[in-house]
Amino acid sequence: MTDPITNEKIRRARLSGPSQVTANATVAEMDAQGCHTILLKGTSEWVCFPGNENVIGDVPMALDPMGMQWFMDLLARKAKPTNTSPGLIYMLCGAYQHSYTDPFDRTSPPIPIGPHWMLIWPFDATAAGIGTVMRDAGTLVMFAGTPYSHLHICGSPWDGNEYRPGDRVIRTLTYGRP
Repeated sequence: MTDPITNEKIRRARLSGPSQVTANATVAEMDAQGCHTILLKGTSEWVCFPGNENVIGDVPMALDPMGMQWFMDLLARKAKPTNTSPGLIYMLCGAYQHSYTDPFDRTSPPIPIGPHWMLIWPFDATAAGIGTVMRDAGTLVMFAGTPYSHLHICGSPWDGNEYRPGDRVIRTLTYGRP
């Protein structure tokens, strides 16, 4: 590719997930109706999108096939998603969106969300003992009580220090206030 804009879109899309996922993924743009334009054909089942930082909710993301099915159902405003098994969506560049309670809200003020990834499968927050309020770290059930509920995990799956045999535990506790 020699077009600098296309190259930048590909670079941005590949930042949306772990390099093990995005390196061989197809990179595409998606319009508001969910139509795709392929920017670079990949060799894996994953698809990455560069997003548009000027549009709330149009964020860089990497999706596996079931995550893509779920997302396309959401875009189409279907009553419930049709994915038949769990899916994954990475948004490691962070996001702005309108709501973490209503999957179809397009009018509320934008909410900034840090890097995160999602396990796309119905979760019952109460039964799982998981919260439903957006936090800057940890896990919540996003869109709780709707057919689009899913596990939303703030941070990257690669965050933190790796354990190696012989390592010792160092416990720390930190609180911070603005």
